[in-house]
Amino acid sequence: MPIRLGGMISGLDTDAIVKELMSAQSLKKTNIENKKTKLDWKKEKWEELNTKIYSLYTEKLTGLKLQGGYLTKKVASSDESRVKATATSASNGSYSIEVKSLASAQYVTGADISSKNLSKSSLLKDAGMSLGQTITISTMQEPASASQSTGTTESTSGTEGTAGTENTGATETVTAQKVMTPFTFEVKEDSTIADLLGKMNEAGLNASFDNNTGRFYISAKQTGEDGKFTISSTDTGATGLAALGLEEITEQLATSGRIADDSSQVAVVAASDANVILNGARISSATNIVDVNGLTLELIGTTNEGSPISLTVGNDIDAVYDKVKDFVKSYNELLTSMYEQYTAKSAKDYHMLSDEEKEAMSDEEVKLWEDKIKSALLRNDTTLNSLMGVFRNSMQGTAEVDGKSYALSNFGIGTGTYTEHGLLHIDGDKDDGTYAEKTDKLRKALEDDPEGTSKALSQIMSKFYNTLTEKMSVSSISSALTFYNDKQIKSQTDDYDKQIKNWENKLKDMEDRYYKQFSTMESSMAKLQSQQQQMANMMGF
Repeated sequence: MPIRLGGMISGLDTDAIVKELMSAQSLKKTNIENKKTKLDWKKEKWEELNTKIYSLYTEKLTGLKLQGGYLTKKVASSDESRVKATATSASNGSYSIEVKSLASAQYVTGADISSKNLSKSSLLKDAGMSLGQTITISTMQEPASASQSTGTTESTSGTEGTAGTENTGATETVTAQKVMTPFTFEVKEDSTIADLLGKMNEAGLNASFDNNTGRFYISAKQTGEDGKFTISSTDTGATGLAALGLEEITEQLATSGRIADDSSQVAVVAASDANVILNGARISSATNIVDVNGLTLELIGTTNEGSPISLTVGNDIDAVYDKVKDFVKSYNELLTSMYEQYTAKSAKDYHMLSDEEKEAMSDEEVKLWEDKIKSALLRNDTTLNSLMGVFRNSMQGTAEVDGKSYALSNFGIGTGTYTEHGLLHIDGDKDDGTYAEKTDKLRKALEDDPEGTSKALSQIMSKFYNTLTEKMSVSSISSALTFYNDKQIKSQTDDYDKQIKNWENKLKDMEDRYYKQFSTMESSMAKLQSQQQQMANMMGF
């Protein structure tokens, strides 16, 4: 930045004069900056509104535009301490279920070797293992060539199905195409307990060693027979697995299990599948969560012989009603927000504050002032008005079901007084003032004709969904998933940035010109002063 020494001859305060001259010229740049700031605020308003509309679109309408969204099921279990259940597409009716066994993971607890004072960092040879032996951990793995599951069936007889399922007269056992895959570990000079644990974990097990209890704890990561594993070593003596408080875990032990006793202090819990009989069909599962025929069964305990649990599947009217009610609430909140912004009071008496004005006000006063301006940014906005029209018109739409036309009003859903500008109410809604005393048409329709009601409502909501999808499609002035002219706003913002940059350059040139003019004046005055002094000297003054 150049050093300017002005007013030395003229006595003028050059900096003050230039500052006043530039202040007037800078107003044009300030006006553009204010326009850009207001446009940025307007963009923020639209982004906030866009988020709310998109939330309604994805979180509320998505679940109501399909018929299945109105056919939510509920399941009552006669004994939830043993079986809990939910339903998706299961047929309404009664189901009988017997839980023969639960799925469990194979688990091995080693013998107590705390007297050896070992830790994870201890060498295996210090634990008493001979060098060179190979430990093999075999676990069930998907072969590279087969990743699909296959089903096998075996016949049964004398069992009748109950309502809601078809009795196949067959017992189903589902098995995965997995095979026992070996993972080998050689005991070397520097091999540690941690190294062995790492190999077990690599094989797909949860393996740990507890320094305090001096025991190995090894378990499958998944329940069911697909999680079984075996452990063996080429050294079968005291310097083999026994040195670690373990023993050879054979296929038989993995299948049958064994509680630790005096002859063997190693406990083995066997891997087992869950086995249930649902309406006469035997089903096995590697987990205690069983999905079958539109039912999801959570197995908690086994049933007593001859005492099956009863499951009753029916339509969940309350859940569907609440889903529609929740949509109406969100719809009303959003429409209210849009209307308030569209009809906001004019802020023409509130200008953009200058830096000097802000300094003279408190932060709260500045915020209140600017909030007045922000509140009116979408006043009489044509895009906003169009969106409100989409909302209101969509709720006035109709659906055709079996040759009959339906509107929301047929289900007790309609607008209130004209002063509410399109807000919706549900007749019989206990949380909606005077409408709470009206006949609850929606609940009755869901109870009496769930099929027809679901078709009609899903059609109306689907039309609304599709209209919003179209409104937020890509155009020359808006991006995808956007309900406002974001591209247009971006273009205007870029134009303001260019104008501001041009004015910054123009003002800099203007300021330099002013200083140059004053410098020239000072030089001329200095020259004149010098000439006058010379003439005075010549004349003897």
